Amino acid sequence: MEGQGLIPVNRLSGPLRAANAVLRGRSRVHYVKEFPGPLSIKSVTEGAVAWKVGGRDLVVDRDSFLVLNHGEPYSMEIESRRPVSTLCVFFQDGFVESVSESVTGQGIEPESGRLPFLPRLHPRDDRILPRLQAIVCASEQLWLDEQFLELAHDLVMLNREVSRRVRLMPARRAGTREELFRRVRRGQEFLHANACADLGLAEIARHSCLSPYHFQRAFTKAFGRSPHQYRNQLRLQRARRLLETSEMSITDICGAVGFESPPSFSTLCRRAFGAPPSALRGMK
Repeated sequence: MEGQGLIPVNRLSGPLRAANAVLRGRSRVHYVKEFPGPLSIKSVTEGAVAWKVGGRDLVVDRDSFLVLNHGEPYSMEIESRRPVSTLCVFFQDGFVESVSESVTGQGIEPESGRLPFLPRLHPRDDRILPRLQAIVCASEQLWLDEQFLELAHDLVMLNREVSRRVRLMPARRAGTREELFRRVRRGQEFLHANACADLGLAEIARHSCLSPYHFQRAFTKAFGRSPHQYRNQLRLQRARRLLETSEMSITDICGAVGFESPPSFSTLCRRAFGAPPSALRGMK
């Protein structure tokens, strides 16, 4: 069960679901098997972890996070030479729904019922991941309670943004747009898991059960950039992490994240971060 071998950041007086909880862990070996947990956010602060949900591996690293719905069974397996660190938030039953009711202004007393979140993998943002990482340093319960509220609000806003992206899908019927978005999501998840590989558009589209044309068009609508641009962004984020934390040469980092040409890698770094790779070395 999730929680064994993990360290609670806040005081836990009961099982998960009964109260908001933050659990962090660091291990070379750890297993979770088909655990139907509460609404939760999974993040990784060191290394990478694949959570298996609905038969698919969803790879989370330091530049992404995973949202899982209440009662959605998942498994995860860590077998690594180097320690892997995770940081996960579990929400009390009804907590995020209560915040959602307040945001929509539908009254003081929230109605019962689950809030249908649209899972699941999300790239790094400027709200949820930074707040998760700040929670680790929590020392006062009142401050931590406020962070849970802010995190729930961020999650509600993220859910609205995803719903907006669904409406952008190039289809007339709402059900078709939702199905198209789900398929595009599979391509996004596949890119996250294989960002450093030399994938062609047809292979990614096939993984999404779409034609290359429909996948390219729908993906660009959903995420505001083409699959190629999105993959480059993932590679650059990983390259920056290596530049900040490792002693690998710039040429080796360039190859490790999937770029073939150091000059083009340098140009992309300048465009994305406003500085060449050498200037990013050890900046963290």
